Amino acid sequence: MLICLPYDNTKIYPFWCSRYENIKYEEYLKIGYEEFMMKLNSVPKDEPLYEMFKARAININKIKDKEEKKYWRELKKAYAIPDEYKPIEILNKELKEQVKTGVMNNGK
Repeated sequence: MLICLPYDNTKIYPFWCSRYENIKYEEYLKIGYEEFMMKLNSVPKDEPLYEMFKARAININKIKDKEEKKYWRELKKAYAIPDEYKPIEILNKELKEQVKTGVMNNGK
């Protein structure tokens, strides 16, 4: 899960106002899905919002450098979507992964 609008709107709205147009929050909430996604998919790499999305999406296990891995692990934790916003299917998947990883680590 990369975006959670109820949680992320406090970050996306200021980005939207500074990048596209300074509109009232009520107007921002009425923007159509297609326009919203087109603009959100074009977030420049130098924006903090891009870093948030990247931190959520990055596969830390594929990073070889220890310092870089540590950096992204900390960002992933800082930008994590709180559990109360996640659908039960995602929570179940994460729990299964944690159990699998825990079992594998205990076996070493």
